[in-house]
Amino acid sequence: MPVHPDVAALLALQVDDSEVYAVERDLAALAPRIAALDAERTREEQALAKARDAMEREDARHRELRDRIAQHKQVQERNQAHLDSIANMRQATAAMTQLEHSRRMIADAERDADIMGRRIAEQRRDVTEREQALEELVARNAEARAALEADRAALDARLREAQGRRDEKARAVPRSLLSRYDRIRSRKRESTVVPLRASSCSNCDTLLPLQRRNAMTGSGNVEVCEGCGVLLYAAD
Repeated sequence: MPVHPDVAALLALQVDDSEVYAVERDLAALAPRIAALDAERTREEQALAKARDAMEREDARHRELRDRIAQHKQVQERNQAHLDSIANMRQATAAMTQLEHSRRMIADAERDADIMGRRIAEQRRDVTEREQALEELVARNAEARAALEADRAALDARLREAQGRRDEKARAVPRSLLSRYDRIRSRKRESTVVPLRASSCSNCDTLLPLQRRNAMTGSGNVEVCEGCGVLLYAAD
């Protein structure tokens, strides 16, 4: 017995749905690749921002230290002028002690400022290298993204065409049967309509009662498999 026309229309629809699924899978496969490009750029941008922030904080501390050194030198100059004006030996000794303390403070601060300056220079080189690396990454990723976007545009076009063919064939399927098919298809996302194999479901080997098999053979109707939930039809 030939396949019932409604079943034939449903099988043709299932072929188009399989193509739609295949294109959707290809589209879904592009998303992680595009996300990986974005994540790589984000990591580089965050690393650059962190390096800049560290350099700016260190530079601010360096400026503050240089300001303190300038203030210490002003105090030292006043102390030196005060010392030069003192004739009393006791007062001169105290002033010399204070002046020596000021000199040590300036020397220590200048040493720290020199170390900090070298550290800032290293940070500045690191920032420059990271800026260059980010520029190269952006240029490199732009080419990869352009290729991926071209692939996505082509797949979008294929998907629209496949969905259009699918919608056209869906009109040939009775509404009630199409509703059952779509409901099962939304859960399965794979083969939804399968033939009987002898007396069993060809998808899960569940045995179909004789009465239901005879009804399918006589009327060409489809039945839902009690085992896996797909739609069954009687083949030739």
